[in-house]
Amino acid sequence: MARKLVAADDLQDDFDLDGSLVEESYDGSDVPETESAATETRKRSREQKPTTQIADKSADVQKKKRKKNKKTDTTTSTTASKFVTPQALEDQAKLWNKYMAKAYPSLGELELSDIALLPAHMYTTKEPIHGSSSYLEDLARTAVTAKGKNKVTYGAPQLLVLCSSALRVLELVKRLRPLSQRATLKLFSRHIKIGEHKTQLKSTAVDIAVGTPNRVRKLMEEGDLKVNRLKLVVIDCWQDNKMRVLIDMDDTRSDLFAIWRDILLPASKNPDYSFKLRLV
Repeated sequence: MARKLVAADDLQDDFDLDGSLVEESYDGSDVPETESAATETRKRSREQKPTTQIADKSADVQKKKRKKNKKTDTTTSTTASKFVTPQALEDQAKLWNKYMAKAYPSLGELELSDIALLPAHMYTTKEPIHGSSSYLEDLARTAVTAKGKNKVTYGAPQLLVLCSSALRVLELVKRLRPLSQRATLKLFSRHIKIGEHKTQLKSTAVDIAVGTPNRVRKLMEEGDLKVNRLKLVVIDCWQDNKMRVLIDMDDTRSDLFAIWRDILLPASKNPDYSFKLRLV
């Protein structure tokens, strides 16, 4: 079949010859892509593939590098923020006062000195071995005396431990309970209404109380948790998995230092009371 010829004059003015178009064969049948064109296509594909692989490999290297740097930064940050409780009682008092100043930024130097924790307020005893896994228990034994024949005031522990969370309270109660023949109470607001604690304190002879600052503060302010038998107040400086410590946590700082300023410090001036503090 003869090809239909188109006169040049019949073409539109904007007609543009496309060099990529393949001419039809003389006999009118369609001819597939020529061998040379197919070869060229495969060649371009092979040239592009290594480039893509190199780009992907480079992206993977950068991703692994960023991940490694992030891990290094996290490790460095964790190491830098590790909290160490001073052994010297004078240094413990200074550390307490440092964080108390942070809790009361509006107070001046003179006002802070009026509520400062002094070395005289610190608990002194024959020191257990520092760093021992049983250090807290050994320290607690020096404060919790054996049950005597004297009448015991309900709701008045000999040892009070302040912790950062309910889970930490449960852990320490388990460790300290064997030290006393009387009750060891856990005082926190999680799942326990304050009314239950009030009822318990009014009818329970207790030697050890372990609690969070918020719940302990409320029970002390309302007279349910008494300080007349108190010998030792332990500030638990354990770090949680977020590297937070009781004395510098937003959730606990306000109540913790209010317990000292508004309750324990005034009570310490009463000659009938003889309790002291210790950071552990």
